[in-house]
Amino acid sequence: MSLRKDIDTLDKDIARLRIEYEQYFMRVLKREPIKLRADIERRILRLSNNSTSNTAHKFKLNSIVAKYNSYKQYWGRILRAIEEGTYTRRAEGGGAPIASIKPPPEPTGAKKPEKQTRQAKEELPKTGADDSMEKAYSKYVESRKEQNESVKGLSLDKFTRNIEASKKKIEEKYKTKNVEVKVTVKDGKTKLTLKPKK
Repeated sequence: MSLRKDIDTLDKDIARLRIEYEQYFMRVLKREPIKLRADIERRILRLSNNSTSNTAHKFKLNSIVAKYNSYKQYWGRILRAIEEGTYTRRAEGGGAPIASIKPPPEPTGAKKPEKQTRQAKEELPKTGADDSMEKAYSKYVESRKEQNESVKGLSLDKFTRNIEASKKKIEEKYKTKNVEVKVTVKDGKTKLTLKPKK
């Protein structure tokens, strides 16, 4: 009975730790809840080493540990992103916790990147007009954020120069002005490709 109580208490404390981490990411808490996390990890180790023949207790403990490990991976990703400066933490009155990637500086009046679903390949607008280039840049940045790649140092100006230089080479090689830009994701890396439109 004591083991069951310990497991139930551990589950409740992990739920409390998850809430405290979300509060930390929203800057409600000033410090990371390291003390509670260390205490939970000690208890997990002790309970895991406790040999019991009760399969129900074993199953519940294993489920709790698996859930905790998934939380740890999530927290680790956010903490790394915070250290790299790609996440910004802010408190929202009432709503759900927010940990969003900080976009690169954009020129005044630039549109916000549109939300898009994760796709292995997405066709972007044909480069040419400034508006099209801004949309292509926004989608490229959004794809990098979805793949947890750094967007530090990216700028619309640099992006435009690189695309225009590559575009000219393709136009000369294939004798066409009809060039399309695509973003592809391979092995978790975002890549830009330009090719003549068929």
